[in-house]
Amino acid sequence: MPGGVLLAAKSVSQAILLLAALTNKNPRMLGLVKGARRWWSGKKIAVIGPTASGKDSFLARLQGKPVPMVHANSSMGEAIRAFRVKLTLSSHQAIDIRCRGVINIGGETDYRDAPDGWLAVCRDADVVFYLMTITDLVERAFRKGGRIRGDLNWLLTALPHLKKGALVHVLINKVDERINNHTDYPALTRELRRDLRALHRTVRKTLHPYETKYTGATLISMKSTQIYTVAMNEVLLSVYAAFHETRETRPSEAA
Repeated sequence: MPGGVLLAAKSVSQAILLLAALTNKNPRMLGLVKGARRWWSGKKIAVIGPTASGKDSFLARLQGKPVPMVHANSSMGEAIRAFRVKLTLSSHQAIDIRCRGVINIGGETDYRDAPDGWLAVCRDADVVFYLMTITDLVERAFRKGGRIRGDLNWLLTALPHLKKGALVHVLINKVDERINNHTDYPALTRELRRDLRALHRTVRKTLHPYETKYTGATLISMKSTQIYTVAMNEVLLSVYAAFHETRETRPSEAA
């Protein structure tokens, strides 16, 4: 339907503008593009998060495969072979990353806490991607008693057992759904900015004394190729920028 196409196009453009408004502007990031390309090459990532947060869709996107139309629970420790990730950065430079291996796992707390659960998945990863949804963000599921807060508490206990130098980045999926339900985009931007600040404070406080492992949170949509590409551009650079700055201030922790 033409109206549906128009709404989708408008949502994408508004999402991209919203992402730009909410992204922390780091003037050093563009200068780090070459270093980021080298650093990401060959990295091993882990993908964790609650059920239906978009883990399978994220892995499909990374591999250049169609996003699954129907959600299915992931098996315990589902290993995925090494693959290449190709994206074009905002600087128009192509980035070709070879992920050594990815492990996906179910999102239920039973999977999280099992002996061969999340810890086994994350132990050898260079970067752990934690997925949550935009609903988790706006409903503040990261407050005490919420599911996201429970996962953050788990991360705190897990970080000492992860690979030296491992980093954690949060992906907030389904931002397109939030935009579809709004017409006052400046108000939505202000709302999400407040929510993101609250999330950042909570993550850093919860992960102390390992808060430097946290590289930030990025709004993303696995359904929209354009939103996904813009968001991943920010993710790849911000993760490396955090790594770069951490190693400058703490050279003894170099991976």
